[in-house]
Amino acid sequence: MSSIEKLMIRGIRSFAADTGDAATITFYSPLTLITGHNGSGKTTIIECLKYATTGDMPPGSKTGAFVNDPKMTDSPSIKAQVRLRFKNVNHQTMSVVRCLSLTAKKTGYTQKTLENVLAALDPATGELVTVSSKCAEIDTDVPNHLGVSRAILDNVIFCHQEEANWPLSEPSILKKKFDDIFASTKYTNVLESIKGIKKEKTQDLKVMLASLEFLRRNKEKAERIRDSLQRNGENIEKSQERIDQLEIEISRCAEEVSRLMERTRELQAIEATLSALSHERKAALVNIRELEGTFTLYSESDTDLQEMLFKHDLSLKTADQEKLKQERQKQKAASAIANLQSSVSNNQQRIGQLKASIESNKKKQAERDQLINELAQLYSYDGFDSLPLINSDVVRFVNKLDIQVQQKSGEVERLKSEIRAKEQGVRSQLADKKARIDMSSSLKAKSQASISSAQVKLRQQNAEFAKYQSTDAEIESIEIRLAEQESALMALKSSDPGLESMESQKRAMMADVEAFENDLSRLSEQISSQVQSAGSQARLILMKNRHSQRAEQIQALMGENSTGFQSALKHEVSPETVEESLEPILREKEFSAKSSREALEKYKRERSSYDIRIDSIKSQLQKHKETLEQIEARIVAECGTAPFLDFLAVKEESLSELREQVQDMKTMGAMYGRFVDMAEKKHACPLCSRGFDPTLESQFTAKLRRLMSKAENDDEHELAALETTVATLRSLKSAYDSAEQLKAKEVPTLKEQLTELEEKRTSAVEALETADLETATLASELEEVTRLMTAANAIGALCQENSKDESAIKDLETELMCAGSTKSTDELQTEYNAIKQKMQNTRQEVSKLNQSIAQTTSDIQMKEQAIRSLQDRHGQLQNQRQRQAQIREQITEIEASIRNITQEMEQFEAESQNVMPEMNRLNEELQKVTAEGREKEMGAQQVVSELQRNLGRVQMYNKDLERIDIKSTVTELSKLESTTDSYLDEINQHNDDLQAADKQMQVLQEQLSEFKNLQRNIDDNLRYRRYKAKAQEIDTQITEAMSKKNKDADETYARQLNRLSKKQSDLSSERAGLQGELRQMQDQKRAYESELQGEYKDVVQNYHDSLIGYKTTELALQDLEKYTKALQSAIVEYHSMKMEEINKSIKELWTNTYRGTDIDTIEIRSDQEGLRANQAYNYRVVMMQRGRALDMRNRCSAGQKVLASIIIRLALAESFSLNCGILALDEPTTNLDEANVQQLAYSLKAIIERHRQQSNFQLVIITHDEDFLKMLSLTDYVDYYYRVKKDADQFSTIWKMPVTEA
Repeated sequence: MSSIEKLMIRGIRSFAADTGDAATITFYSPLTLITGHNGSGKTTIIECLKYATTGDMPPGSKTGAFVNDPKMTDSPSIKAQVRLRFKNVNHQTMSVVRCLSLTAKKTGYTQKTLENVLAALDPATGELVTVSSKCAEIDTDVPNHLGVSRAILDNVIFCHQEEANWPLSEPSILKKKFDDIFASTKYTNVLESIKGIKKEKTQDLKVMLASLEFLRRNKEKAERIRDSLQRNGENIEKSQERIDQLEIEISRCAEEVSRLMERTRELQAIEATLSALSHERKAALVNIRELEGTFTLYSESDTDLQEMLFKHDLSLKTADQEKLKQERQKQKAASAIANLQSSVSNNQQRIGQLKASIESNKKKQAERDQLINELAQLYSYDGFDSLPLINSDVVRFVNKLDIQVQQKSGEVERLKSEIRAKEQGVRSQLADKKARIDMSSSLKAKSQASISSAQVKLRQQNAEFAKYQSTDAEIESIEIRLAEQESALMALKSSDPGLESMESQKRAMMADVEAFENDLSRLSEQISSQVQSAGSQARLILMKNRHSQRAEQIQALMGENSTGFQSALKHEVSPETVEESLEPILREKEFSAKSSREALEKYKRERSSYDIRIDSIKSQLQKHKETLEQIEARIVAECGTAPFLDFLAVKEESLSELREQVQDMKTMGAMYGRFVDMAEKKHACPLCSRGFDPTLESQFTAKLRRLMSKAENDDEHELAALETTVATLRSLKSAYDSAEQLKAKEVPTLKEQLTELEEKRTSAVEALETADLETATLASELEEVTRLMTAANAIGALCQENSKDESAIKDLETELMCAGSTKSTDELQTEYNAIKQKMQNTRQEVSKLNQSIAQTTSDIQMKEQAIRSLQDRHGQLQNQRQRQAQIREQITEIEASIRNITQEMEQFEAESQNVMPEMNRLNEELQKVTAEGREKEMGAQQVVSELQRNLGRVQMYNKDLERIDIKSTVTELSKLESTTDSYLDEINQHNDDLQAADKQMQVLQEQLSEFKNLQRNIDDNLRYRRYKAKAQEIDTQITEAMSKKNKDADETYARQLNRLSKKQSDLSSERAGLQGELRQMQDQKRAYESELQGEYKDVVQNYHDSLIGYKTTELALQDLEKYTKALQSAIVEYHSMKMEEINKSIKELWTNTYRGTDIDTIEIRSDQEGLRANQAYNYRVVMMQRGRALDMRNRCSAGQKVLASIIIRLALAESFSLNCGILALDEPTTNLDEANVQQLAYSLKAIIERHRQQSNFQLVIITHDEDFLKMLSLTDYVDYYYRVKKDADQFSTIWKMPVTEA
């Protein structure tokens, strides 16, 4: 049994959307009461319950009216949420959450559905587990969990206030509501669907019966073909077994032939190896001759030479390491010089900064004292006239100025408080007036909303009325189309040829097919009886065909090669002797070609040897060239076009002179420094002792300092640049020496070797071209003779095979003449194929006729369906005509309601106009008070700002002066001057080290050159010895290969090859005969299989499937008939039972509630329409007066309408909500007089008492009628009730109140 427990609302209608506590309400059993003034948000609770359970929003809220307006919170968007906790029919706790968002756009609002979640509480863990998050699934799942249909939730349990009177609405709406509640539409659609299915299946059953008979005959034919195929397969297996045996024997012969051929190839490989070794030996001897005379031959052993080479390598590495060490020392000295020069530069820069800082500090102190003196005079402070000021005077001045700033700031704050008090008084009066206008505006807005709602309904009614304007014309059009369709259906049924004519044609064609099948069966038996003789005939035909084909091939080969044979043999030859004549010519050509190829290979190896050596020398020359270019580029980058040695000497001389000049400038600078010190101490000229006035003294010292600074900076920068240049030139000296060595010795030697080798290569290329031409000519001749020999071999083989087949052909002809027959297998097969083609053509005609029958049947069904659709549309238009009259009445009522609300809005507007003049006067007064206060406040604030600015200036000077420590600055200055002098001495020492390193590197470079020449000579000795050892090793390999060749050459394989070739030829002939017989039987087998896989494919399975489908369809039609009758009876019985139950509850409730005497009771009447196969009901509410039933709609008062609607909903809830005991009543006392209100309360109390013991019974009542609350005697059922009201921000809130305060 399901029930609801708790509802949370956030951001819906007038409920707040902030992140604070959301509005929540807990539902009790048996009663939950909610009260509040009109507009407080009570109905929103019903709307949220309906939205949470069904996903449906209230009427007219699709454009965003369901969510709090973003304008109320000054936010571009609002996020809303509804959360409902409930127990499902299995008493499991569940939760459904639905979220929305509303965004304000320039032209309106955009509403979106956000996260939706349905979750269930896991009893084991106590956590909520998500069941679904899709809107469509949740809309279906929640009603299922509550145990009621969606229609009951919409129209009975959570019915909206605007739709609460739906039981007395127009007939079409009432029919739809009750059809949804009874779910009758679903069942009537099922019955209509069953009817259509029965009709279609009946027609299908006829077609299936004809197809079943056709498949039966095909199945019998396929079984006869399958028996013939089995016999044919047995014969094929026997022939295939013999062929497999022959294949094995042929394979063995082929393997033996392959083995003998493999041994022959091995002998050929030995011959090729001997040739390759001979070439390698010649190449090694050539290398030995080339090395002889190009180096000094040593008598030491290889080990001694390796040891000498190792020692020279060590010496070379030692020299390289020493050279590297000297280069590192040079780099270290150069780096030290650069670092020291950088340190000197940094020290000199820092000395200048310190001196500037001391001067800046004195200047700022004087400026601060002058500022304090001026401010003291401005503010009349005594004791600050004598300059410079001491620190205590500065502190005293700052304190006085700070005190004055605080006094003025206090005066400004007092002035602000006075101004705010005056503004607050005027604002209070203005707020009272504004509250009155806001109240009027709120009432006006509600009225305007009512007008908008009414106008929306009016537009909807007008739109619906306009939609029905063409009803009469459309009814007439449909009646004409209906008559045309019926005429077309009659014409289609009586057309020629009709269905009966086509069925008779089909039966005649099926008889022809059966006759063709009998003929085919007879011919197949005749073909099977001649299978044995067919083998001999097939062999005879095959042999004759092969004999004639071979004869044609012999003639063709002789014709194609006649010119070649004549040119090679110089005389005419016969096919039998051509092979023997060509063999000696072929051997002669092969020997000549082989000799020519060997000579060609020799010349190629010589050319390749020369190419390798030429490439090696060119590579060395290229490397030397690149080395020279790199060295020359580096020299040109440093020296330009001047000779390197001259340029180096000039730079070294300039460096020496510049160093002496720098030393002189240092001496002069020291002297100028002493002059400056003497002038500053004695205030007189240091040479003539003449006194200076202050101006002349400053000019004298400044000039000396400029000279000192200029001389030091210019000379030191030039010296550093020149030292760097000389260091670079000295490092290039070794590279320059190497380049001169290459130019003088190595490059000319290599060029001479290159010229000599290119001349030898030219001679080798000429010999190679001559040998290549000769080889190509001989190869062409050999290829032609080889081609002729191949043709001669083929001709000889064909002649031998034809001579063997001639005797076999004579034997087979004799055997077949003795057997004799009236027709051959080919003739029988031709007749069989012709009858089979006729049968297939007839079957195609039958298939086309079946398609015509099916198309005609389909056309008739389509016409019948179109007629049914037009009839249904005609009935709908008749109902629409009634709907037009009802809409016209509703439009008149809505227009009257709009006029009344408009009059109320005019009254609200007049009241707002009366209050506006007083509000304007108060606004002007507020602006005047605010302007005067702001002017006074700005004047006082300017005085304070000026004092604060002056105080800040003084404090800024103090901070700047505190950052500099004069004593430490002077100490640091003297230290930097002494450090700079020591750095200059170290630079001179490092320059001397660089010169010594350059001299040592020149000596090492000469040693390296001598080591490299000796190393090259040792390498040539070792290479010469390797070439000689390789030549000896090749001689040994040639001797071994020759002995192996001579040993194997004694044996011959010609006799074995001839014997095996003859045996292989005999076996192949026997296999060919058997394969001919096998192909004949396989052709017959393929014909059978083609039939079985084509026309008769899956015929047995298709027959069984068709038979099962036919029987199944037949039984299904019988079941559909039974199901239709049972469903119709169940619908009628269920509907009658439920209507009786509902009317009984209505009568009881009406009798106990209604206090009038004009209506005895009310009922819901359901009138049946349509045939029994498709039941439908029309519903209406009637009132019983003195035993007569009158339609209650448009005959009852507004109060009676409300009371009848409530009672009908209560009765429907009693009948359809067995698993869900929830019912919500929104403003049930609307339009009821006091007596009926009292009786309604008594009836509700009786319902509560009757269901009080039901644990899931929950009655939710929403009302603003306080008297109705008292009538319900709340203390008997609940301890608390809920009051909905709005807070100061006009947001709805829910308050839980004790019933004692109701």
